Amino acid sequence: MKFEKSRRLHESARRFIPTGVTSCMRAFQEPVPLFIDHGAGSRLFDVDGNEYIDYALAHGPLILGHCHPRIVAAVEKQLHRGSTFGCQHELEGRVAAKMLQVMPWAERVLFSNTGTEAVQVALRLARAATGRNLVIKFEADYHGWIDSILVGYRHKEPLRAASNSSQMLVTQGQSPSVLRDVLVLPWNDHETLERIFREVGDQVAAVITEPMQCNLASILPAPGFLALLREHTAQYGAVLIFDEVITGFRLAAGGGAQYFGVSPDLAVFAKALAGGYPLSAVAGSEPLLRPVETGQVLHFGTFNGNPIAMAAADTTLEILLDPSEDVYGRMDRLGRRLFQGLQTLPNQGLPILVQGVPTCFHILFTEQRAIANYSDFVACDITRARLWVENALLEGIFQMGDARWYVSGAHTDEDITTTLERAERTLTRVASRAELFQKTG
Repeated sequence: MKFEKSRRLHESARRFIPTGVTSCMRAFQEPVPLFIDHGAGSRLFDVDGNEYIDYALAHGPLILGHCHPRIVAAVEKQLHRGSTFGCQHELEGRVAAKMLQVMPWAERVLFSNTGTEAVQVALRLARAATGRNLVIKFEADYHGWIDSILVGYRHKEPLRAASNSSQMLVTQGQSPSVLRDVLVLPWNDHETLERIFREVGDQVAAVITEPMQCNLASILPAPGFLALLREHTAQYGAVLIFDEVITGFRLAAGGGAQYFGVSPDLAVFAKALAGGYPLSAVAGSEPLLRPVETGQVLHFGTFNGNPIAMAAADTTLEILLDPSEDVYGRMDRLGRRLFQGLQTLPNQGLPILVQGVPTCFHILFTEQRAIANYSDFVACDITRARLWVENALLEGIFQMGDARWYVSGAHTDEDITTTLERAERTLTRVASRAELFQKTG
């Protein structure tokens, strides 16, 4: 593969944009941050003419692949009617109603544009409902880039116990004052969770968590862990928030709540909700969302309920929730074939672990049989993981930079067959390069 045009465009962009990219997540792609010309179905095509089977899916939103014709048609139709109004329109209520069809635990929906925004709405609602400030989150869970919750994400040393030390801050320019209101706990640690609730349970406004840690090695909840969260939040009058920005409409029509059988009080959605367009939402009970109706909790946003994004969401949900389309059955079947195929590849002597669920999983280089928390994760071989991602790209496999894979409704059996062939070649390349690194020190 050649990347000359991407290199030129990147160098040009760096003259005007810090790092030459518009999200820090994209800055470290090797051999160069790719510049994309177009996408179609399960494929991406860059400006140099390289073609990739896409398992990154724009970091998750493209649940039906690139340029699904029905979504394109719906958006095009709406474009001729107006791009934004600053007023209400029929699609808002229609999309909300479709969402609530698959969320029997929820009664109301609020719309915004990004997952970060929706998380802030959920936290504000929880604090308003409880009159408390303290929020519990878990190591390495990502709930958006705003100061108030960007705590304990990929910090240098894993927690051994609950801690609010300055190492929990993530970026320069972040106010240390946020540490007063956020408590970071180890994931899947029943004992620590119970102890903290005994000590400060009556001060906790909310517990926020991903139903599974998609942002960290696709770590599944340990048996009973989500149920324990549900039990303790109910007992102490705290609000349980599921961050379903990734898991929502991906793991199942009803998201992680349906998949794992535990219902939250509030849940945050984005990514797959609008099939590639910027839209997020908070769903919850009528009493929890009532303060917005009474004006006690403010919820602003010029582009909230944007009709173009809503047109995309309306059609995306129509397809996802149509039994005759069987999108979830197809994604599960193809995802299982891919997941199991990667698990059984000749590993060239490399310790490899495939972990997660069929539609969202990670590849990790470790001797461990499973990754259960952040302490386990930091023991993984990051160098080999980076080699894997780069060499898979050279074979035409596009995945997330942390070796995370998403499966879409656009992937095919042929894609899976081709991917597994390319993955086997990739492992051979990684093994030879890893051996060279070891010899040269």
